[in-house]
Amino acid sequence: MIRVPRAEQKIRTRSRLIEAAGRLFLAHGVEGVSLDAVAEAAGFSKGAVYANFTGKEDLLLAVWREHFAAKRTRLADAVAGADDAAAVLGAIHAAMTAFFAAGPWALLQAEVRRRSADWPRLAAELAALEAEELTEMKALVSGFLQRFAAGPAPDPAEMTETLAALFDGLVLRSAVAPVAPGQLADRFMSVVIALAGLDQRGAGASR
Repeated sequence: MIRVPRAEQKIRTRSRLIEAAGRLFLAHGVEGVSLDAVAEAAGFSKGAVYANFTGKEDLLLAVWREHFAAKRTRLADAVAGADDAAAVLGAIHAAMTAFFAAGPWALLQAEVRRRSADWPRLAAELAALEAEELTEMKALVSGFLQRFAAGPAPDPAEMTETLAALFDGLVLRSAVAPVAPGQLADRFMSVVIALAGLDQRGAGASR
């Protein structure tokens, strides 16, 4: 039997706890999830949770960090691997479909904001993560517009803010009236195409 080094075992345990917590938070909200439930879902004792996190706030923060990192990486990889506007739009559509299918993160985000008075550290960290994500998204949008926008390009910062608000709005609305992830991605991409001045095939003027 191969013995797993303690450091690697700790990383695996932490990762499983974060993954289990993310699933439970999305399904039941922050208030509806106990650390006992997280431990059970991950296949550990409650002691394993406290060996890796100081409490629910610390665990929720770790979940958010993982979520934002995965989201940024997936979108950046999608854009980097395409050579023309149509390919980039197709890659973004696939990434957005996956984001919408991942669960109601916007709802969870709204709940965390409501709890900001109770968890000021979490609220501050979440705001910092959101700002960091917006900065990276602005860079991606700016690069896309420079390459493919047809005619005068919109302001990258304004376009990014608009798309971020649209994404959250679509998630929140879908929570009330469920819509398939692919359809949500279609609606999102129609706005991207309109703002960039592209036709429905993404046939803008490559620069």
